[in-house]
Amino acid sequence: MNTLIEQVKTEIAYLGYSQSTCKSYCEHLLKLSHYFNKPLDLITDDELNIFFKDPAIRKLSRASQKIQINSIWFLFKNILHRPLNLDIALPKAKPRAPTYLSRDDIRRLIESCTDMRLKTLIVVCYGCGLRIGELLRIKVQDIDGQRKTILIEHGKGDKSRYVVVSDSVLNQLRCYWKMYHPTGWMFYSRWLMDKPMSPSSFRKALKKHAQMCGLKHCNPHVLRHAYATHQLELGMPLHQLQHQLGHSDIRTTQSYLHWLPELGHGGIDLLASWGNQ
Repeated sequence: MNTLIEQVKTEIAYLGYSQSTCKSYCEHLLKLSHYFNKPLDLITDDELNIFFKDPAIRKLSRASQKIQINSIWFLFKNILHRPLNLDIALPKAKPRAPTYLSRDDIRRLIESCTDMRLKTLIVVCYGCGLRIGELLRIKVQDIDGQRKTILIEHGKGDKSRYVVVSDSVLNQLRCYWKMYHPTGWMFYSRWLMDKPMSPSSFRKALKKHAQMCGLKHCNPHVLRHAYATHQLELGMPLHQLQHQLGHSDIRTTQSYLHWLPELGHGGIDLLASWGNQ
């Protein structure tokens, strides 16, 4: 059993999948093995079809069921080299308008934050449009103040890129560095300085602070979405936004256009113009 999971981890690393994908696949495969109380390589197609018809599984979200299916396909295709004959119908996707934060919402969120660490995380996440994993894995040496860039290593799909950093974000990072003096991870764990801050720690702190600001639905991805929509409103070219967000397909970037009634023209620094309002 452990040997199969280790093989999955090795193959995922070789193919360049993200650490979060590796963790999700392995967790789902372990649950599957415990469900049948037998090794993964002894589970049959019929048993898998029964598994996905279990009411406890069917009530899970579409995303959770999809990850479970993908983990099984990965195991059988890449490790066991066995064909699969599954009869599975995922619940129909329900398109929802994403949570929209206005620039005033973001301003209130940042200006009311008295915790330097949390404030800097919010500023960098929103000011650069980063994914939470990209944000928390920034190292001090990845930040180039002269070129005004941050190197994002091992982003989604294990791809690396440089993102543009505005003066406002750089100034906030400098204030943070003067207070905490990080040497490795920019946002290190409070308990283990040689480890990055955990995603759950940032999510919890952000949610608590946002609720105090009267914002019910706020998480790191909402900040990233706000960055994208605000930049489009200010006229950032779509191909430039695609690179900044790290989208491999421009159609993913174009999806943000559906939530904008009209587009204007402008620049990149979303924080600098506050003093002129």
